[in-house]
Amino acid sequence: MTNNQKVNEQYTSLVAEAKEELNRDLVSQALDTLNSAYQLQQTEEVNHLLVTTLVAQGQYQEAQTIADEYLSSYAKDEQSARIYLDLSLHNHYFLNAWEFLNWLTEGVQEKLQPEVVDAENSYRLNQEKTIRTIARQFYHLSDGNTVEQQKRLLAANKLPVNDYLIGAKFVLRDPFLSQISRTAVLDQLRRLRINESVGFLDLDGHTQTYIPTSLTALKQNDIYNNILNELDKYAKTLGADMVHGLSEQVHLLLMIAYPELSTVVQDVTSWVDGLVAETFGYPMPNEPDGQATWRKKAQKSLIELLN
Repeated sequence: MTNNQKVNEQYTSLVAEAKEELNRDLVSQALDTLNSAYQLQQTEEVNHLLVTTLVAQGQYQEAQTIADEYLSSYAKDEQSARIYLDLSLHNHYFLNAWEFLNWLTEGVQEKLQPEVVDAENSYRLNQEKTIRTIARQFYHLSDGNTVEQQKRLLAANKLPVNDYLIGAKFVLRDPFLSQISRTAVLDQLRRLRINESVGFLDLDGHTQTYIPTSLTALKQNDIYNNILNELDKYAKTLGADMVHGLSEQVHLLLMIAYPELSTVVQDVTSWVDGLVAETFGYPMPNEPDGQATWRKKAQKSLIELLN
């Protein structure tokens, strides 16, 4: 028997054992068994079992973290959608709930959307002070360092969507905020499918106007993917680990440049060659006018972020 076969056999046995424990209301034991099974194989089946068991144990935050690992699987049917939506609303993650609604079929979306609206209204009535505190910290996002900004961005997920949008419109034009935090907020509005114009301070310090729902996700952008493909060509000369490291750098640089990638990257091949040359001290390639300058602006923003 191969190692894979042994793992599969052990996994199957653990899942069966956990189901039996759940049938006997041995919830705590079932949770331990499911965790063991999930460590062997992270499957949709065990993910859903883990989430419902964690909820039964009152571990809502942990359940949300686990559910997010298989988020798309909860959009397959109304029953699963309710599990994820109820979890998000219990944790007051309203932005997660609105974003998740966009994954659902129109019929299920129409049925569940009023529940999100009701949950937001209830939260406003009962947690007005909390909302004001989170909104104020979000509005003054640039007051904190990079770590603090990330904490505040996460906390802002607990704002009702209209309150978030009010703060986001200011944050997107805050000249003291890091560029990557501005693009993170713009991308959040894209995921929420906000269909109204917002001003956005770009990498060059100019205000641009976008309708978030019309934007393309970074990882679905052709320029982004073409750059990664071009970078892969260096695997033989630089090694896979070095290319992976450069890929991580590319992700951050293009996140900083988002959403105007075509302005920053005019020619994919020379852009990648230029990045590699700058990194390793190779002779610089010929690039379109301004391309190297834009890359350096993104790199400067990244260095400021890391420092």
